[in-house]
Amino acid sequence: MSTVTKKTKLSLIVATLLATSAHANTNNEIEEITVVAKPTSYANNVIEPAMLEQQSSVSSVLAVIDNLPGISINEGDAFGGDDWSTTITMRGFSIDGNQQQLGMTIDGIPNGGSNYGGGAKANRYLDSENLATVEVGQGTSDIASASLEALGGTFNFVSAQPSTEQSTTFAYTTGDHNASRYFVKHETGTVFDNTQAYISYSQTDTSRWVGDGSNGGKDNQHIEAKFVSDFSDLTVTGRVSYDDVHEINYNSISISEFEQNPDWDRLTWNWTGVPHFDQMFAEGWGTLRENTLAYVKFDYALGATSNLSLSPYYHKNSGRGDWIPPYLTSPVDGDGNPTTIGGENAGSYGFTDSDGNPLAPAAGCTASLEWPWSSGPGLNPACYSDDAIPVMSYRHTHYKKDRLGMTGEYQVTLGNHDIEAGFWFEQTDRDESRDWHKVIDARIYHHFDHTPYWTQYKNTFETDTFKWYVQDSISLGDFTLNLGAKQYLVELQRYNHFEDEYSDKIDSDSDVLFSGGVLYQLSASTELFTSYSENFAAIKDGVLERDSSTLTEIEPETAENIDLGVRYSDDRLRLTATAYSIEFDNRITFIAPGSDTDGIDYTIGTNGSYINVGGIESTGVELSASYMLTDKWNLYTSYTYNNSEYQSNDPSAYNSEGELLEDASASFKAGDEVIDSAQDLFVVSADYYSGDFRFGLSAKYTGERLGAWTDEQTRSRNEVDGYTLVDLNIGYNTSLDSGVFKSIDLAFVVNNLFDKSYLAGGTGNGSTYFIGAPRTAALTLTAQF
Repeated sequence: MSTVTKKTKLSLIVATLLATSAHANTNNEIEEITVVAKPTSYANNVIEPAMLEQQSSVSSVLAVIDNLPGISINEGDAFGGDDWSTTITMRGFSIDGNQQQLGMTIDGIPNGGSNYGGGAKANRYLDSENLATVEVGQGTSDIASASLEALGGTFNFVSAQPSTEQSTTFAYTTGDHNASRYFVKHETGTVFDNTQAYISYSQTDTSRWVGDGSNGGKDNQHIEAKFVSDFSDLTVTGRVSYDDVHEINYNSISISEFEQNPDWDRLTWNWTGVPHFDQMFAEGWGTLRENTLAYVKFDYALGATSNLSLSPYYHKNSGRGDWIPPYLTSPVDGDGNPTTIGGENAGSYGFTDSDGNPLAPAAGCTASLEWPWSSGPGLNPACYSDDAIPVMSYRHTHYKKDRLGMTGEYQVTLGNHDIEAGFWFEQTDRDESRDWHKVIDARIYHHFDHTPYWTQYKNTFETDTFKWYVQDSISLGDFTLNLGAKQYLVELQRYNHFEDEYSDKIDSDSDVLFSGGVLYQLSASTELFTSYSENFAAIKDGVLERDSSTLTEIEPETAENIDLGVRYSDDRLRLTATAYSIEFDNRITFIAPGSDTDGIDYTIGTNGSYINVGGIESTGVELSASYMLTDKWNLYTSYTYNNSEYQSNDPSAYNSEGELLEDASASFKAGDEVIDSAQDLFVVSADYYSGDFRFGLSAKYTGERLGAWTDEQTRSRNEVDGYTLVDLNIGYNTSLDSGVFKSIDLAFVVNNLFDKSYLAGGTGNGSTYFIGAPRTAALTLTAQF
């Protein structure tokens, strides 16, 4: 075994790359490299090499971190085919449809937010073949991380470095649910004596696993290119990625619906011609996104003990979210006159006569369709004459985002001081608009008129971000003391295109946030650490979408994180154990407007409000161990216990006196366990390498989760059962000494081997959940020449 130590982040990445590829030698034997990073006094992890092999190449890069301690990744299917249903939790903090509380970067470049409406997670920027590793800071995040969402930790997805050897790689994957994927990558090797580069392209297609026939899926094209050029003391790295995807969504369901039928998310795949039913037609629930991210990094060695790094970047995001409401709206302006721009909906109708005039249901008809929810007589064909024509809308929400920014860092060693100082600047413009299109003939299909009959709203959100930080790591013999400070200066403003007016500028600045920690080298193999940090999430521009939000009263979210732990490493065993405590304050939540109808409120527009609702306290323990049983067998395990509790009542259900509001929906009170947060996570995996053959088996247990209460008097809460998933991977890799090909690799991966039926990630409201993916297999053939 060899040990790699480092003083800079660059060498950590190089060492991690070596560790990641260590098992991919000709004989497929384990050649372990332990990466000893610069002294870190907070809990941090990188993925094990085997974690890359546990997922097929079709899978999202998010899936590879699921077995690390404290983390739970849930996606709509085994291939990560739907951003709408993707949820990530860590230490009680979440990324889901309602919350973005974890930071995410790509090679240290901010991802632009992880929310559905205009955000982009790491899977939009990286193919699995181009992923080197993932660096995870649980709780107490890396002080340099460029994110406005890092309340509960950070994920940094590191792209692979170009090879010094010229080669071309082609891979084809086929799998369940009509999965197919083509991937090609060309490595230039060393050119111009100082440069290495690669370019890759992939095309991925999958179908939704729920249902049959016309049921939608994922259609994704992805391009990446990267180069590294060395000029004596200057290293220049450039990277660009382009991703174009169309995803058909999965739907969340209640526990009772799951118990009734665990294989159906209530979306349909046969067009009936009845809009009340066809609003659930799967292909009408869509996500379309294009993302382009480019950066250039200038890394300059100013001297033997100092380094300057500058990384300008640009990100362009555009896309659309689709729904198919079972009616047409009647928009009017402030004077009650019909309009096609702005205003509000004065009413909706589901049937017209042959001339397009709205019809009312027959007098005295009270019949109602009861699935997927009560239609009332207005949407029931039985309440109209046979010649009445059903109508419906195709609703588009358009997203567009442009980000231009730069990160910079200066590192210097002065005696026993390792000093880092840096900044992050970003200017963001995000456009959001919503328009309604008439379905041409709802009796036939959902084809729609591409000219909208109503554009409901159009806003531009401008955000300016500046962050500075400084940190000193002081070596005092066996002790290392880390002291740091950072601050965010964030300014937001909204421009309403229809009103031709700007909102007031909202400052979402943080205080100066302090961090500190102590690392003690107890022996050559054991170190103890403890740390404290103040984390921050700025007010997001989505708050400005809602007209009823009282912006002057909303405070940014903050969290105080404390870690206490031990790390142990010898020739065969690596072990970490961390205890943590987190106080999360000023949690921001959305209060939806009241509605007198069941089902989805498609016309919600900019109604509703955001408010601060108190906080959450979390305590827990994270354990992980990796043990080389023999030269061919490696065992890995991790365990997490997390207890997160609300510190205040849900304001959508209780007033300031703690009294239940009339018609309150399912909710929570102070002291309740946080919705959708499992207390127990347990992973065990075994990996075997012999000659050209490899084999891996991994199991993960996710404990019971609680939802919202269903009866305020009894305090009875929804309970989601715990579950265990087992994954299998088998591979064969051989190097060829002659002929066209340099190597051939065959990889077979089965997720959820025993076809466990379970509920996966929740929507954050404690009432509905996404169905977990069934057993899914994929086979990949890779040839390098």
